[in-house]
Amino acid sequence: MAAPRVAGLTCPNCGAAITIRALQQTQTVVCASCHAVLDSRDQQLSVLQQYQAKMTYEPDLPLGTRGMIRGDPYEVSGFQVRSVRQNDTDYFWREYTLWNPYKGYRYLMEYDGHWCDFDITRAAPPEEVNGRQPFVRYDGATFRHYRTTTVTTEFILGEFPWQLRAGDRITSRDFIAPPRLFSEEVSPQSTVWALGTYVPAQAIWRAFGRPGNPPPARGAFFVAPNAHTPRAFRLGKIAAAIGVPVFVALVFRHLFAPRGSVFDTQIPYVAALALAVLPAFVETRRASKFEDARWAASDYAADEM
Repeated sequence: MAAPRVAGLTCPNCGAAITIRALQQTQTVVCASCHAVLDSRDQQLSVLQQYQAKMTYEPDLPLGTRGMIRGDPYEVSGFQVRSVRQNDTDYFWREYTLWNPYKGYRYLMEYDGHWCDFDITRAAPPEEVNGRQPFVRYDGATFRHYRTTTVTTEFILGEFPWQLRAGDRITSRDFIAPPRLFSEEVSPQSTVWALGTYVPAQAIWRAFGRPGNPPPARGAFFVAPNAHTPRAFRLGKIAAAIGVPVFVALVFRHLFAPRGSVFDTQIPYVAALALAVLPAFVETRRASKFEDARWAASDYAADEM
């Protein structure tokens, strides 16, 4: 990556040195020492907000870390922790702002060890409604509305291409077609659509050269691929390849075998048929349970449909 234009400045709140990487695009920068939120468009870096977050968080991808995303080099320039409250419980996740001086910005989100790579879209996808569930179409896929929430910014660090403060709230709407999702964020200043894709944690670790292994993914994530579905499909094909001939042979034996010998000879066929079908049935049930878990936290949970 070519060296972007940077600026070395001083925090007006604590006097610590501040480096702004994306000088022309950055609107907000956060002092790493005192966590004051500063207006980078002001040459004097006026203080927009004193540190007021309840906790300090350390990013898994430190600011300044460089890595390859979809074949292009990016540098981690910003980090924020956001939350949403559902059923009297607060859920927190982390977001990373990535900067390339030629490609611009993209974003990574991490929740419980699950990662998504986001790119801002130039135009909003057309929205339609089926019953009470809206959906959008993009690139041949149908993205169904998952939920609408109020998102709160809990903690920020680094620099951002928009005005941002701890405590800011926006309205978010997620539309999913796993492993991808469209996310709409509505603030008083703007409406932004981003297209995200699920990325395995190990791929993120390799891309940014992080040591060791990433924290293990926990629980069902709403755009994680359903690994049971392709396995169920493969097992279904095997079951058909084995089960159909066995079933035909069983029927043939039942119709044409001498009386008194049918029940003695059909047991192996029934056992073979069961062994062929059972794995596909079990995997199909697992795929169905995974989808139930996926939608359990949505605005369309099974008990609400």
